[in-house]
Amino acid sequence: MSGPGTLRLSLPAPDAEAESLPGRLPALGTHHLAALIGVADTGSFSEAALRLGVAQSTVSQAVQAAEKELGTRLFERGRRGAFPTPAGVRVLIHARRAAAALDDLRRAASDQGTHHPADHQTADLCGPLHIVSCRSVIRHFLTPALGGFQRRYPQVQVVLHDTSGEHDDIERMVASGEADLGLGRLPMRPELCSQPLFADEYLIVAAAGQPRLKTWDAFHRAAYIVCEEDCAPHIAAHIALHSRPPTPAVRLKDAQVALGMVAEGHGFTVLTRLVVWPLPSGLQAYPLPAPLWRTVGSVATVQASRQPLVLAFQDAVLSPAALRARSGPLAGSLRFTGLFPAPECAQRVGNS
Repeated sequence: MSGPGTLRLSLPAPDAEAESLPGRLPALGTHHLAALIGVADTGSFSEAALRLGVAQSTVSQAVQAAEKELGTRLFERGRRGAFPTPAGVRVLIHARRAAAALDDLRRAASDQGTHHPADHQTADLCGPLHIVSCRSVIRHFLTPALGGFQRRYPQVQVVLHDTSGEHDDIERMVASGEADLGLGRLPMRPELCSQPLFADEYLIVAAAGQPRLKTWDAFHRAAYIVCEEDCAPHIAAHIALHSRPPTPAVRLKDAQVALGMVAEGHGFTVLTRLVVWPLPSGLQAYPLPAPLWRTVGSVATVQASRQPLVLAFQDAVLSPAALRARSGPLAGSLRFTGLFPAPECAQRVGNS
């Protein structure tokens, strides 16, 4: 999935297949990995064949050969497409990692691994780049930048995956290899490479004209409408640290529904500035009695953090200058740093 390009698929002749021996590695090659990842990403044998530039029968044969070699069914086939079985989900995690490792091996052999992304010619970068992000970051920072990135790297297909939350799903998809790069609330699990980008404040959002909740006592007396995303426990822990655990009056899944209830005067909610900007008419937003900020950063596995596609995207879209330029009127409300420190995994990458 990640790397300078998609793995090219070409099935060897049957008599050239490596014979599986007890105690040896599975007899799977790049053509098997490319077929498995292609079908998983597209949900279709025919779409995978189009992406890989081969016949559908070639993809089918490669998947069937992998299933035979591993002794289990990896995909359920049906009219609605192909979907990984539970065993397939587990296998795909390692298939993606193996594909990334093979890309590392290829770059190491050609001495490309030490080059900065700016050193690569545009034609050198191609293939899919899967990015998972919370919706507010997609809306304010990624969507406005995609056009310029695609013009610079026309052979790269950026695939965005949005999440309703800002942490858990992002961490899971990056760790499993479903996404090359994630953008969400830090910190994340220590084995991943994290890099802070900016800080965004959580705000009380209430109907215009309502008295401000300046104290925790006033906060607890008012009706708290909670958005049940993965930020809710983070906010609740902060409130409990400074006062006592909150008692929600209403629990909702959708931030827009919560804002609608707030506008009608049914209570208040707590959301980040990026989520509520631009602030709808009839609402006001202001800090909590004890301010709370989230650090938004990029996250990747150690292997993915070295991929040229990931490095190029970070350089073009996530640099301090690029983020400031796209933040527009929000620039004065977000906390940026002039130069970001090296990713937390830099030491591990250098020693790996």
